[in-house]
Amino acid sequence: MPINDNGVGESNPYRMPTPAIKRPLRYKTALVLAGGGIAGAVYEIGALRAMNDMLVDRTVNDFDIFVGTSAGALVTSMLANGLTTQEMMQSLNINHPELRAIRVDDIFQRNFSETLSRLRKLPFTLLRTGNTYLHNFREFTLADILWELADVLPNGLYDGSALERYVETILDRPDCVNRFDQLEKTLYIVATELDTGDRAVFGKGGKGIVPISKAVAASSAIPILYKPMTIYGKEYIDGVFRGTASLDLAIEAGAKLVVCINPLAPIDATQMEQMEHLSEKGAQAVISQVLRILFHSGLKYHIKNLRAKYPDVDIILIEPSPDDYEMFFQGLMSYSARLTIAEHAFKRVTLGLNENYPYFKTVLARHGIQLSRRKALDELDIMRRSNHDPAVLRHIMEDGPTNGTLADLIPLADAMSELERSLTHLDLAISA
Repeated sequence: MPINDNGVGESNPYRMPTPAIKRPLRYKTALVLAGGGIAGAVYEIGALRAMNDMLVDRTVNDFDIFVGTSAGALVTSMLANGLTTQEMMQSLNINHPELRAIRVDDIFQRNFSETLSRLRKLPFTLLRTGNTYLHNFREFTLADILWELADVLPNGLYDGSALERYVETILDRPDCVNRFDQLEKTLYIVATELDTGDRAVFGKGGKGIVPISKAVAASSAIPILYKPMTIYGKEYIDGVFRGTASLDLAIEAGAKLVVCINPLAPIDATQMEQMEHLSEKGAQAVISQVLRILFHSGLKYHIKNLRAKYPDVDIILIEPSPDDYEMFFQGLMSYSARLTIAEHAFKRVTLGLNENYPYFKTVLARHGIQLSRRKALDELDIMRRSNHDPAVLRHIMEDGPTNGTLADLIPLADAMSELERSLTHLDLAISA
């Protein structure tokens, strides 16, 4: 899990920061969450849950500024409204007494009207394509045919208005708001204006009149997969096409500490066993790596420029490590794997935070933020003693790192370890 202060992908990403700069005791801090589909959103929830364990007398809800793009827009909209990472985990596991869990049809609502409208053009498109081929058959390639036939595809397979309604339902609770100007925190949600290619920033002032739920849907409208979201006569698509994470918005809003979580990072496939090249895994692996390279390189360049322009701002980047193959091979829009991904992120980020504890402690101390790894170490020990049993891990993530909860889990972890040993002995006895 590369987490560095001097650019992404350096030979020594955990280099200790420069001597502390004298700053006011209290200034703004920001959390920036990048895009990454369903997998990205749940990765961020798991990573944030891991961060919570190390913060002393504060949580990830206590950042002053939240900036979200695509998947990150969904998570930041809830964090800015005070929803905790434990509540989000309970919702993912359909285990929250009040918070409605996100369902498949909240994400994948068919765009039937547009699809039917386009299919009516199929006979004419086939006739036109065939006629063009007959007149240019020597130069007309398969790529030309596919391009011509693409005219009958809808502007999106799914309709993002279902996601808008889900977020609206969540923010309709008494302790939440669906308006940027009513939030105590500063929230920015980033989308891309389709007709101009410009970055669109929803927040206080400017586009702040737009409901948060609609801004989240606009920021998450992945082209082809979702039809563009129309807001006041303008069409918007996924914000990642103007940068997977807009850290500059947080800095311009006054943040001197920016923590960014990026779920999409390329892997180093040369270290994988029984495989010489990533292309051997097929088109899915190639597309996945290409997308990660594209978005990651843009983020890397963005952070490099910001560090040069704002040397007094600390930027912490948390993302999957080059050997995180489990995260890489998860489908970006996989709903069924949501719990697996969140739990994986929690474990990997918890380990990464502990391994690089001196780095984080030094950087965050400059901003008056204290860390302690006692709870995280206790949880890692419990997970190890349970042989990383999913039930134990899920209990830790949903209930929070209270001493009572941890103490209660130790007997369960020991029991799971003992059961594992007994089953192993039984298997050996049967084999003998």
